Amino acid sequence: MQNDTHQWVAIYTNPRAEKKAAERLQELGYESYLPLLHKQHRWSDRWKIVEVPMIPSYIFAKICTRDVVPVRAADGVSYIVSWRGKPAIISNKEIEAIRRIADADAEVYIRNNELLKKGAHVKITGGQFAGLEGDLVSNCEEGNFCISITGLDFCMVMQVEGALLQPIESKKKEKGIWD
Repeated sequence: MQNDTHQWVAIYTNPRAEKKAAERLQELGYESYLPLLHKQHRWSDRWKIVEVPMIPSYIFAKICTRDVVPVRAADGVSYIVSWRGKPAIISNKEIEAIRRIADADAEVYIRNNELLKKGAHVKITGGQFAGLEGDLVSNCEEGNFCISITGLDFCMVMQVEGALLQPIESKKKEKGIWD
């Protein structure tokens, strides 16, 4: 295992502490990422556009194995998401997909992978999400596209025009250095 290789991990934050935790990790010198969406919120007297976390209670940080203890101790951090005692690795490809979707301010539904049946592995061939790979969701309306964030066991589901989807051969899951 290479201890000095930095990889993206998912961090579960204290309730409503995503921004605080991401800022604190950056202050400590870690690269962190909090995907935000713009949502219209209504108060009793007005409407306002607010930034809300795309995935509530989750942020991402690029760390190596020696960083686990200090990251866990940062303000706002509840724990580092782990599988079998090792931090869950989020691939660069998955982080880039999350960034592209957040930057586009697309309507996204976050669901647990266990609730979705996976269909054909597909690639988006056109539009603002061209090149993203994911799965068709077989138990939803036609054209729903799912990007699986394997390290979190989450899916991001969005509507994509069926004509922009091309079937591809599925690839084996990427493994991180901590697997």
